[in-house]
Amino acid sequence: MLNVLKKHRVIYAYLLGFLGVLCFAATLPLTTIALNDFSPIFITVIRAVIAGVAACVWVVFSSLSKPRRDEIKPLVVSGLGLVFGFPLAMGIGLQSVPSYHGAVVLGILPLVTAGLSVIVYGYRARLGFWICAVVGTSLVIMFTLREQDGSMSWADLWLVLAALMASFGYVIAGNLAKQRPGPWVICWSLILLSPISVMATVVVWPDFFWVRPDSSLMALLALGLFSMFFGFFAWNTGLALGGIAEVGQVQLLQLFLTLIWGSILIGEVVTIEVWFFAVLVATTVYFGRRFA
Repeated sequence: MLNVLKKHRVIYAYLLGFLGVLCFAATLPLTTIALNDFSPIFITVIRAVIAGVAACVWVVFSSLSKPRRDEIKPLVVSGLGLVFGFPLAMGIGLQSVPSYHGAVVLGILPLVTAGLSVIVYGYRARLGFWICAVVGTSLVIMFTLREQDGSMSWADLWLVLAALMASFGYVIAGNLAKQRPGPWVICWSLILLSPISVMATVVVWPDFFWVRPDSSLMALLALGLFSMFFGFFAWNTGLALGGIAEVGQVQLLQLFLTLIWGSILIGEVVTIEVWFFAVLVATTVYFGRRFA
């Protein structure tokens, strides 16, 4: 009986991890849809407002404890990277390149996160990790050069900045999540930053908002509820139940799921070359995480 329960627990953990990654993978195509009618700044702050409302509801009904004074700073700092920095830089980049391009560039995000954790907290990483990091970065540079006729565009630099912002936020939040549950961390980050997101939304609120296409409005809603909120819940809960090393491998699917979402949601045609680079980048991430 105990083995059966343990088996179902593992399956449940992997399922939650997959659902979280599925939500994250849709972020780039959904942002591309929203960019047809809204600015990157507005998309960034409105998704934070939507997720912040969901976080407030969750805190009220689940009676989550309030953060201690020493926890406020890391909550705010991690939120600045994950809630504002990453979506804004990504949105600016996606104004000039398709979502599949962004997916490959951001595919090295797990390696960047691991590298920053080594730098910020002094974790030790084996030589194999750094080799994978160099190879993965080289692959992304090679991909962008081939896509942009031999030169890197400003969009690529914005996407790299987005990866750095997200990785920094993940590192700070991950360290805090050693003492607090993952859902607690994302909820309080959103709530503490809500005054900024609400005021910014009021300032940049577009004219004729409600007459924009339903597809753009639904994309905003999905970005706030799934990419910014429910995705983190499912992902963090899955990691807690099944283990970071085990369930964390599901993140390798995110790059490929983003390509699939792009085909489904916006009809992007993904070439064999893009799939080839995606496989290579995912492979370096896989081995890099094993060496980290």
